[in-house]
Amino acid sequence: MKELYFIRHGETIYNVEKRVQGKGVNSSLNEKGKLQAKAFYNYYKDLAFDLVITSSLNRTKETVADFIYEKKLTHLEFDILDEISWGKYEGKQASEELYRDHRNVLAEWSNANYDARIEGGESAAEMDERLRLFLQILPTFTENKILICTHGATLAFLMTILQNQPLSEMPRYKHNNTGLCKYIFDGSNYSLQLQDDLKHLELIVF
Repeated sequence: MKELYFIRHGETIYNVEKRVQGKGVNSSLNEKGKLQAKAFYNYYKDLAFDLVITSSLNRTKETVADFIYEKKLTHLEFDILDEISWGKYEGKQASEELYRDHRNVLAEWSNANYDARIEGGESAAEMDERLRLFLQILPTFTENKILICTHGATLAFLMTILQNQPLSEMPRYKHNNTGLCKYIFDGSNYSLQLQDDLKHLELIVF
């Protein structure tokens, strides 16, 4: 039996400025993001995680840095957990054109056209392929309590895969910065215990 704790990274300036932050944007946490990360650490530091896994991007590694450096936990990073690539819009400010193209690609995915993509970006089918590769690796770890820090869209895709739902369900899953999702894996099936839980932030004043 494995306990899997998936969290989204803390806030970055890109989040605040509503700029697109995909696989090709290697941003760092802002001050609020650092406070969120510290609050998460303080709340969960005694949970006795066995392993920390992150994407290859700075914002995930910074979010769980205290578990890695204070708790001295083994850390593995996988670029297959990176955020989806939003192609030509990465790093760009939100705009009507961006919103239109984003709505259009989500509409295509909702109609099971999983090869649709933003120009220069990744498709839902490509996200599915790389995340399923990670889920093939995950059961091979001997550790039983694993903390995994990744990204908003990545988490949304993972929610559908772990629950055997079509990828078209992805847009319904929203994740706040440092929102926690917990699954129990019994060797065959994943059981959702928590979805975007933020109780670690309740006592923080930003």
